[in-house]
Amino acid sequence: MPDTYKAAELVIELVGSKAGTETASSYRIDQTYQLVYFGTSKLDCLTKMQAIERLLNDKQMIPLGARYLRIGSFSLSQSFKTETTGVFAVIGMLEAEIRETRTYVAYEPINNLETDTTVFTEEDE
Repeated sequence: MPDTYKAAELVIELVGSKAGTETASSYRIDQTYQLVYFGTSKLDCLTKMQAIERLLNDKQMIPLGARYLRIGSFSLSQSFKTETTGVFAVIGMLEAEIRETRTYVAYEPINNLETDTTVFTEEDE
């Protein structure tokens, strides 16, 4: 968080991250982000944060290079007046997840396979 709060400023912080097994070949990282918007009034805060909420709900996924951050739930607090600088603020909590493929050891493929076959006949029995 900034030392002093200024109107028209958005702060995004990672609150927590927890990994869990998805399948034998992948895992999921659940993350919680805190978005704090500082505005000139309660209405300003609510209007800006609702616009962010609409964008997140429309996107569903945010590209992060070769992978994606999948948008989960988004919840808002009531707007409030800060005690230090007197600007207003609203807090949004975003639940999101990232799916990752597990790292595997790459083995050299089999290029040549030789076999011996033996044919049994009735006479051999």
